[in-house]
Amino acid sequence: MSSMRLFEKSPRKPSINLTPLIDILFILIIFFVVSSKIAGNQGIGITLPKSNQSQEQIQPLPILHMTADQQLIFNNTRLLKANLYRVLTEEIPSNQSNTLILKIDERVPHGVVIELMDLVKSAGYQKIVFGTEPNPVP
Repeated sequence: MSSMRLFEKSPRKPSINLTPLIDILFILIIFFVVSSKIAGNQGIGITLPKSNQSQEQIQPLPILHMTADQQLIFNNTRLLKANLYRVLTEEIPSNQSNTLILKIDERVPHGVVIELMDLVKSAGYQKIVFGTEPNPVP
């Protein structure tokens, strides 16, 4: 009696289907990209010249004043605009928060304020906070 083979038994080769793994990987990448954009997009802390929300600073931060006639005062020391970059870069290693407070007279032209902000950013300060005066309560 001869035996009849109905099913051929061939050795199966194990394989891993990569398509679902790649889908999950792309979903994780999209999740981390979106969540990092939300966490890192906090902007520059800026307040207007008059504010009802003015607060006292908790830790001492370097302060750069600009008077109405565009005189610069950094931490109570008057200096020339030509020396400002050097003074700011010398100060930044001691400033762990990488923050500078700008107190600019409201009569200073907008273009001068932008130039000053560019100089401060190029010196290495990442956060610029504008100092304000509290609004008088009526």
